[in-house]
Amino acid sequence: MSGNANSGRPGLPATLHLLNGNRSKKNVDALLDELKTPAIPAEAPPMPDCLTPEAIVEWQRLVPDLILLGLISKLDMMALASYCEAAADWIRFRRKIAEANAAQDDKGDVQTFATGAKQISVLRQLANDAEKRANAAGALFGFSPLTRRNLKVTAPPQGELFPHEPRDAAAKYFS
Repeated sequence: MSGNANSGRPGLPATLHLLNGNRSKKNVDALLDELKTPAIPAEAPPMPDCLTPEAIVEWQRLVPDLILLGLISKLDMMALASYCEAAADWIRFRRKIAEANAAQDDKGDVQTFATGAKQISVLRQLANDAEKRANAAGALFGFSPLTRRNLKVTAPPQGELFPHEPRDAAAKYFS
């Protein structure tokens, strides 16, 4: 037995098959069905009741756009909550660093000991950790340009670009 599930090239999404002219000769109807019906419908997950107020604001800011792009389902509660809490932590620590820098001449970034030794302050370490957590969780939803290019995004319905009077008239009388 050679290889495993990770061997070889990853499969291409249906959109790329169709855009490239379906050179692999896959069933066009199956490709179109894959585009129309996602495996899991896009809907908002339940918001956990343990989120901080800043995380709730971030949750409410992101969920409508993620639903519109089809990037979230009810299964994604933990990943989105992790991102929102990490982003809220980062904002909180950055505010504390700014306050400490304004009050004590850059004491929020660097901690000086009695011996004269200097070290990155605890607030800066916490802010850096929150930034790493937010970037890792945000990558799951395409919150960076590099990860966004690998996502399979379903475009929102565009609607009619041009009026079609004969079809509209027929629909009015024969539907």
